[in-house]
Amino acid sequence: MGPRRLRRRGGGAASGAKLGAPYLVPAALAAAAAVLLWLGWGRLAAVDLPVAAASPETQVREALRHQDRAQLADVYGFRSGGTVELYPVHYPEIAVHVDEGDEGGRAAHVLALVEGRGRVTWRDERAELAYIGREAFDMTRCSIALWCGDGRQLEQLRGVLATLFRREDAFNGRDARAYERLVSERYRGEGGQAALLARLRADLADGPRARVRIRAWQIRVERDRAEVGEDYDLDVAGRPTARLRARYVLAREGERWAIVDGL
Repeated sequence: MGPRRLRRRGGGAASGAKLGAPYLVPAALAAAAAVLLWLGWGRLAAVDLPVAAASPETQVREALRHQDRAQLADVYGFRSGGTVELYPVHYPEIAVHVDEGDEGGRAAHVLALVEGRGRVTWRDERAELAYIGREAFDMTRCSIALWCGDGRQLEQLRGVLATLFRREDAFNGRDARAYERLVSERYRGEGGQAALLARLRADLADGPRARVRIRAWQIRVERDRAEVGEDYDLDVAGRPTARLRARYVLAREGERWAIVDGL
């Protein structure tokens, strides 16, 4: 909920009130003061005085408690757009470490469990999204909410989505080589990575034309492991659209997420 704004009480001029020039300046000042109060009310309401006097750790937790929306831009990558919108967002578990030596504790390192539901849009597609994951990010002191995030609260989600986008692109583009960059050398399926890639090369080269369209993702991230449920439509030439579901397991390998099971 946003901060409540003051409601100014209306009322006409008092009976017999003078409207000459000497009264214009006080009236203008009163109007200006009312506008300033109205503009500043959001800032005043955003800072609960007991919270402002609390420890930095408590202030960080309180700031996150009031952040019930989240948005990520350019999630598709390559500066090609794509947006994640989550509402509501919750932080049920929060661990905070404040750098006390940094100008009296002006930086906080946060490890939080993030839960959110919403949608992701990219190119001409849109999918429902449910996310739960443990995210690490920093927060710094700011004037309105006391503590503001560094914009990296959902970096784990961003990384997993990047791999899921590339997987869909590889299938729709019949690009077997793209799978080589997406599948981990530790792939656990029968025959491992080599057998999977050989099968994909054969299927994409000789199989009928097909297209995948994602309807929903359910993503759970715990440290360097992610589990993904995927609901999708499969369109194959000459056949009715099939509604199917897949499950993938991904692992963080350096700066990327690779698929280790499910294909």
